[in-house]
Amino acid sequence: MNGTICFRIKSFIRYWLTAKPRGGFGVHSPFAYRFITNVLEEDMPYYAYNEVEQIRSMLLNNKQTISVTDYGTGPSCKKRVCDIARNSLKDKRLSQLIFRIAVFSKAQNILELGTSLGITTLYLAKSNPKATVKSLEGCPQTAEVAKMVMKTASVEKAEIIVGNIDNTLSETLKTFSTLDLVFFDANHRKEPTLSYFKACLPYVTDKTVFIFDDINHSQQMSEAWEEIKRNDSVKVTIDIYSMGIVFFNKSLQKEDYKIHF
Repeated sequence: MNGTICFRIKSFIRYWLTAKPRGGFGVHSPFAYRFITNVLEEDMPYYAYNEVEQIRSMLLNNKQTISVTDYGTGPSCKKRVCDIARNSLKDKRLSQLIFRIAVFSKAQNILELGTSLGITTLYLAKSNPKATVKSLEGCPQTAEVAKMVMKTASVEKAEIIVGNIDNTLSETLKTFSTLDLVFFDANHRKEPTLSYFKACLPYVTDKTVFIFDDINHSQQMSEAWEEIKRNDSVKVTIDIYSMGIVFFNKSLQKEDYKIHF
């Protein structure tokens, strides 16, 4: 069996056995309890859900073939948009969680590393019509599809910046004074993830939230997540297996939670 698959199976079993149950039981921090009950477990439909999911359906039916340049975990190749949508987009449940986190944090300065076809970008933009959203994407043709998604949804304040994130991140960060929310969904390897994390740290405030995708994707990502949790600036982390959520508010006690989601 592939080593990565073995790792994912073992990490999921560890997560399932050690994560706290839904409902916030056993969580003593009032802040973490409020986040878990009001954000993680919120199941009421928000105003943006139907519109964004209709656009997802459009992508799932788009048979156009594009050239995909992947600076992260895979080779460059030709793919149909519908296949990218089916295999690479964050599913509805996780995408809508990212939206709720942005709403919860009242995020106005938002950065996304890894646009893909733009569904999470669109959810982030819809979380606050006054927000500045900048999303970095390595693949030019994928970025063009994402720009079409923004146009379809009449979103004008989400800027998609094309190029290798190793080259575009530094200049993009200079356009922000602070960051309210960063979604890390680009190069799913240890060193790039930690490099991006450290580059964004100087822009953190007490209200900042970082979201890391695929923290149990591989041994490398698991090691990166453990190092992020140990960082002195990090106060509260929540591991929902598929993603890791990080808070920096200095008034919070340092706590790490695993929560069933």
